[in-house]
Amino acid sequence: ELMLYVHCPTCEVRCEFCEYTVIDPKVGKTEEAQTAYINALLREFELYDELLNTRNKTLVGFDIGGGTPGLLRHEEIGRIMDAADRHFTLPAPDAMHVSIETTPRIAARDPAKLREYHAMGIRRISMGVQTTDFREAKAIGRDDANSDSPLDTLRLAVDNIRAAGFESFNVDLMYGFPRRAGRADPFLRTISDTFEVIQPDHITLYRMRYKGTKMAHLMPRVHLDQVNEQGTTAHYLLEEAGYTCNGLLGKNTYSRIPKDSGCSDYLDKRVREGIPYIGMGLGAQSFSRHTLQYNVGAVTKALGQYIRSTLVHGRIPIQDLYHLPPQHASGKFAAVSFYYGGIDLPAYADNFGVRLEDTHAEEVAFVLRHDLMRFTEDVNGRQRLQMTIKGKECFGGVVALFYAPSVKQHLVALEGGHDDVSSAVFDLDMSEDATRRDLDEIRRQQKQQQLEEQREEQELQQRRQQGQQQRRRRPLPRGTVGLAAAAAAAANAGSAPAGARALATQAVAYDRDYEFGNVLFSGPCNQRCTWCIGKQLDGHLMPSNLKTPVSELPNLDGFFRAMRDSGTTKVIMTGTSTDPQLYKYEEELLRTVRENLPGVHISLHSNGLLASKKKSSTGELLLNAYDSCTISVNSFHPPTFRSIHGVKTMPDLAAILASATVPVKLSCVLDHRNAHEVESYLGRCAALGVRRVALREVFDAAGAREGVRVPLLEGMTPSRWFRGQPVYALDGVEVTWWRFDTVSAPSLNLFSNGHLSDTYLLTDANTAAAPTA
Repeated sequence: ELMLYVHCPTCEVRCEFCEYTVIDPKVGKTEEAQTAYINALLREFELYDELLNTRNKTLVGFDIGGGTPGLLRHEEIGRIMDAADRHFTLPAPDAMHVSIETTPRIAARDPAKLREYHAMGIRRISMGVQTTDFREAKAIGRDDANSDSPLDTLRLAVDNIRAAGFESFNVDLMYGFPRRAGRADPFLRTISDTFEVIQPDHITLYRMRYKGTKMAHLMPRVHLDQVNEQGTTAHYLLEEAGYTCNGLLGKNTYSRIPKDSGCSDYLDKRVREGIPYIGMGLGAQSFSRHTLQYNVGAVTKALGQYIRSTLVHGRIPIQDLYHLPPQHASGKFAAVSFYYGGIDLPAYADNFGVRLEDTHAEEVAFVLRHDLMRFTEDVNGRQRLQMTIKGKECFGGVVALFYAPSVKQHLVALEGGHDDVSSAVFDLDMSEDATRRDLDEIRRQQKQQQLEEQREEQELQQRRQQGQQQRRRRPLPRGTVGLAAAAAAAANAGSAPAGARALATQAVAYDRDYEFGNVLFSGPCNQRCTWCIGKQLDGHLMPSNLKTPVSELPNLDGFFRAMRDSGTTKVIMTGTSTDPQLYKYEEELLRTVRENLPGVHISLHSNGLLASKKKSSTGELLLNAYDSCTISVNSFHPPTFRSIHGVKTMPDLAAILASATVPVKLSCVLDHRNAHEVESYLGRCAALGVRRVALREVFDAAGAREGVRVPLLEGMTPSRWFRGQPVYALDGVEVTWWRFDTVSAPSLNLFSNGHLSDTYLLTDANTAAAPTA
């Protein structure tokens, strides 16, 4: 078996982002240059056949790439196909898919060429779109952006490709271009345009590489956090749209065809299995298990060199030939494998006769211990060492761990970087004993440690619950009464304190252990959430208090008194039917709370729409006047978000996290509309840098439940328990799965009408009598 790559260095224009071997477009467009190049290419076929007897080799992958091979006349492509059939054993078209590349402009204007490709036996076609922001496309030199109607050109190209009979159609997109200040990121629009308008079978994402391009001077404007965010967001948008990477995180080609890699047969077998391939044409690369070579023109891009080498001198046009020792060959294999975000372990063993865990014991143990990679299986049941979300954020560093030792030494000797990171490549935070242990033993010990921690946490939780029950059975100290009873007594005596008239008749015990106190706001809201708890509360509990001065908030003094007497040290600003940041006197209230409750921890629970915008009187972000914050975001997918929150505008989480000096947690309530998004939701959180997430089941006072399942968490062992709820560790994110009606967390709740309740479930306050005037 062997694979073949044929390079066609012709393009209508040289794009600003191009780093590939492409000749002067003015030369490449001429029929004379095209014919001369194909003649030299066919001679290279003959020379390899004479050297390797290639006609006895079966091609298991064959790509015609560039450049833009679609620019060549279809007759020249036909000559290439005939040469491949003549000098190799070429399987039937449907047994091995030959792949070719084109552009929207060529596919739109020349449908006959596409039909000819299919008739030749080519079954996969890839179209370079890069971006649907045509202003950006024009700036980076895309020829299809210069048509009168680029979007119509794109649609016509797609129609022609489908009409020609192609059922394996890929679109290439690029990200990592400099963003324009004040504009939304066009890459996200490009992703949605692609799966909504173009609807290809496969989508491949390419991260912009600046070195060797006309855009190299712009590289300092693009930072790692931008490309990580774009790549991760695209991953989850595509997964939600039905395009999958088959669970191979770090892989950059997505397919909507089940179990299809989305890649060409040539690239798939090259990446997964390391099958040797011959590269023919100007600057082409060839690889075997112990050699790496480049054809002439890889540096100079001079067409004449290649033609003279094959047609005039009659020699295989090799410019550089490297004989690779095992460590270098395995390093090259690993580097290519990371195109799929990990390494196929059986393929590694087949190629080098030894396990990866034996040749790279320290490196494998390091990535496992730091959750950069995990052992997993692909859709075909093959064992892999695959990147995690955390590992993908450190992509370059993870790949470099598997380079040959001399290459690693060269890298760490270069200027720049950080000493601690450089030393980590070699001093892998592993004891000598741990390094020698079998990796299965390391995994077994990790599992055992998790189980022990879980048992300890459960025992601690049981002791806490027993202590709470004992305290609840204890009688009130002599001389203390509930707040409501005290207020009623004061009112009957004609000396009710300010705010006491707003108290309902629900008793609140001073000696109870309260987890926190809620200050609840009611009134018009900037969202229309379908799950709003206010819809389940009695109206008398929720008069609007958004414009009520702090001094006039009903029973605020009683709330402070209950907080002090019970020793409760945390206050949450939240809402029943509105967002607390809509309260007009928010800054003054914060000052008042701190004056009355010294040392208190104040947390904001908000929908986040104002979190990155509302400023204090000194011009500082008001969010940072709190001690912590929880933002309610129930989906990152715009249609789902609109369905749940009732508005289109999403909170700017990137801006919130960038400007927040306090911890920010996310809260997500689940039902049938967003339960399937949990994995992508958590991945997006990890990419943003969110470290704590609360997943919540929809609460219904009537006891109705949708029975939402979270398959991702099923079968997982909680890392600990919090208030009786399981907490899981997933890719650096701490995830709590809440069921409101099983929470053991008594709280003080100050409603907007002054009613003070001491039950965690706000709906229990519905049974309280309405306050008397």
